[in-house]
Amino acid sequence: MVAFRAAVLTAVLGLASQSRGALASNSSAPHPHQGLIPRLKLSGKLDFKLSAEDLEVIESGQLWMRAGEKDSIGSGVGVRDVAAPVDVVFGQISDLQGYVGKVPMLNSLKVYDRKEESGIVVEKATYVIRVIPGYNFEYYVKHYASQKEGIVLFYLDYDRLGDFNDMQGKWYLEPHPTKAGWTRVYYQCDLMLFGYAPKIIKTLLTSKGLQSAIAWVKAESEKRAPKMVAPAFVLGAGALAGAKANAPALSSPEALGLDRFSEEMPLPSAGRYRFAFGAAVAATLVATAQVVAGRRQSRRVRA
Repeated sequence: MVAFRAAVLTAVLGLASQSRGALASNSSAPHPHQGLIPRLKLSGKLDFKLSAEDLEVIESGQLWMRAGEKDSIGSGVGVRDVAAPVDVVFGQISDLQGYVGKVPMLNSLKVYDRKEESGIVVEKATYVIRVIPGYNFEYYVKHYASQKEGIVLFYLDYDRLGDFNDMQGKWYLEPHPTKAGWTRVYYQCDLMLFGYAPKIIKTLLTSKGLQSAIAWVKAESEKRAPKMVAPAFVLGAGALAGAKANAPALSSPEALGLDRFSEEMPLPSAGRYRFAFGAAVAATLVATAQVVAGRRQSRRVRA
């Protein structure tokens, strides 16, 4: 294990020296090309199919992913379900200024240009990541964020010279097909390095990077997801039956006076939502009181 880690470290250091050599990052110099990796599009889902077995993995709550290397391009794709609405997940991915402290290995991120075009936010940012202690990679990325499409697309800013030969990625978000308030997250990232690099390095950078990217998006989105209020207890059928037999039926809107209130004072949509929530809580408390009253009445009869 020690020998393996030493070999990986040596390979990374060798890669770093090749990558940084004559083509060290320079914000004043252009990149040597305008893109070598076939460009992903700012529309539609990612172009890969999921089998029934793949969907079983995703539905079980696990990360499904595939990674490999072809024509000197390391690529990875992944899918995972996140217990948060699409707008919350999109907010995390599109908030570049909030990346530091969330994205693994990211030392700094500075947005140097921002504009909006037909509802699409276009931002350019400088990334500095620490791959190993004491050594950083610096590169420049152009992002396109479309909340309407649930897509964030990014690739290198070719007006500046970065430490990666080429790179691109795409997030695609869609509402979960069966779970309300959940999101199915699709992510693809492609990376091409300068000079020769052992295959293991490309695999580590793509697969591990993909795993950590989806992991932080899931964790941060679920922290900020609206909490579904569930009852702190479950009322059994027998208990409810006893309550109905031994206590007055007060849980209807008419008994609570809610129908009269809503007719006399119409509420705006946000107010109706809050009021409905309060009504649901009130109804739950009344039902609880009915159960307690029913049980007390049953004890008196037995006594």
